[in-house]
Amino acid sequence: MPKLIPTILTIDDDPDFLRLLGLWLESEGYCVLASSDPAQGMQILHMERPDLVITDLRMPGMDGMAVLEAVQTLDPDLPVILLTAHGSIPNAVAAMRAQAFGYLSKPFSNEELQELTKAALVQRHASQETRKLRTALREQAGQSILHRSPAMAALVDELARIASSKASVFLSGESGSGKERVAHAIHDASPRCDGPFIAVNCGAIPAELAESELFGHVKGAFTGATQDHAGLIRSANGGTLFLDEIADLPLILQVKLLRVLQEGSLRPVGAKTEMTVDLRVISATHQDIHALTASGAFREDLYYRLHVIPLRVPSLSERAEDILLLAQHFLDRESQRLNRDILGFSPEALDKLMQRSWPGNVRELENVVTFAAAVTEKGWVAADTIPDTGRQGGQSAFPPLQDAKAAFERAYLENLLRATDGNISRAARIAGRHRTDLYKLMRKHSLAPQLFKGQEDRDEE
Repeated sequence: MPKLIPTILTIDDDPDFLRLLGLWLESEGYCVLASSDPAQGMQILHMERPDLVITDLRMPGMDGMAVLEAVQTLDPDLPVILLTAHGSIPNAVAAMRAQAFGYLSKPFSNEELQELTKAALVQRHASQETRKLRTALREQAGQSILHRSPAMAALVDELARIASSKASVFLSGESGSGKERVAHAIHDASPRCDGPFIAVNCGAIPAELAESELFGHVKGAFTGATQDHAGLIRSANGGTLFLDEIADLPLILQVKLLRVLQEGSLRPVGAKTEMTVDLRVISATHQDIHALTASGAFREDLYYRLHVIPLRVPSLSERAEDILLLAQHFLDRESQRLNRDILGFSPEALDKLMQRSWPGNVRELENVVTFAAAVTEKGWVAADTIPDTGRQGGQSAFPPLQDAKAAFERAYLENLLRATDGNISRAARIAGRHRTDLYKLMRKHSLAPQLFKGQEDRDEE
């Protein structure tokens, strides 16, 4: 069972001071383990694994620096606060160099002790969270998609099932949700993994160059064509072609792409003969491809050729369990790239990461963490490097519990009243509540039964 109350081990050869120290700490709700014998304190340390050690510096037999060294050997992340009645600048410097969390000179006040204790426990919590995240990252080393969430686990399982197929895959999902990463994962797990993976953003290619860039051209095909150009589609031969934002592909090029899928061949601009290609096509868009097909903005025949295996990539808010794992991955990457000793996220920074709505999904998370790493020289990433919210339009994956309860309650009432046409008696019976209770809830959420009555009922009124 996880410890709900922090445990603090205190070591001091003065029993009276040790008792006072325990009373101060217990008054703040901490569980205190005390020992006036450093050797016995080490036994307690091994058995109980406290969250913080507070030890006197000068003690017979085993001094505080030896305790600090033993703690670091057992648990390098366990914070140690050193106490001494012989405070001096050299002692403080030596303690800090030995990586003690803090240093207090006797006599000190309860307020000073509590402030340093609270800070040490905050660091302990951050260290434990960071260790868990890095352990999870190590366990997933080499995997294309980092995840903890059931939503992504289900998608990863699906990818493993369809990877060996030659059929076209169509990825849908919000912008920034990681569709290219998913496409790459399919390629890496497929028999074509040794072939090229060519990613094309169809919306980023200038219209006048799109045909040449995709299908290639021969020398002399147009002014400036000084040599043959294979094109992106032929560059993917033997591998996988990922067409991102496929909905932005002009209609005239949709016809040529359809021929590639149907015949396995293409004709470069200016060429007189067809060239064969062998590739698997994975396409993606954040737009409503069904609506575009219905309106004629996207060819129906091409849609059916591309939409053989449809997969939806969940938004980051749908896979909130992955937020901290991905954030730690991005932070470790940036820390290594910048050659900085960044320990991890502070607890307050972790909370902010979980409270954001992330309308820009994984791409937005990556950008936020990259910025946080850039402004953090060393130590823990502070909460003020994480903006409170992203752009407008999103909702936190984990809103405050009271807000979540209120939202559920209102939605439940609306659905119930809509299903009963605003009949309070029926609604109350279904909800298992008295009519007066239901009226109170409706007033709380400013809902009137008249809004949910059928047209015939309103006419009778």
